Amino acid sequence: MDCIREAENYLRYYRELTKSIEHADRMIGQLMWQTAPKALGAVTMDVTGVRASRSFDAINHIFQLQKWQEMREVTLIEMAKVEDVLNTICLDPGCERYKEILVMWYVKKMEKEDIACCLGYSQTSRRTVYEIKDKAIRKFAVALFGVTALQAI
Repeated sequence: MDCIREAENYLRYYRELTKSIEHADRMIGQLMWQTAPKALGAVTMDVTGVRASRSFDAINHIFQLQKWQEMREVTLIEMAKVEDVLNTICLDPGCERYKEILVMWYVKKMEKEDIACCLGYSQTSRRTVYEIKDKAIRKFAVALFGVTALQAI
């Protein structure tokens, strides 16, 4: 397993995970609205007393609702894990800016010159930004994957 690449993917897709939560919330709301009891109009009953298509649709909606809720919860857990690791790596002395640079680089996808300016470096010191990013992503990978990442580095 390439732990550095996996760690980069966690950060690279963090923004999309946030959008995924928003989409799941919309789908859950829509399914809840569809499965909610409606006002009764004129009632017609089949011989069995139940229309097959209606009960099947309700069961299908409930199943879909459960799947969306499960996906939402798993996504929230993964996002919390990334946030915890980001907060953990910046606690060590000399690593205070690691979270900032990782968020700017991978999540916000900022230009390297803009990152250098935000960190207080001249725009020409892109090399420094790359060096800090490389150290930060290695530290993030080790904090995220443990000894597996440490052995790979």
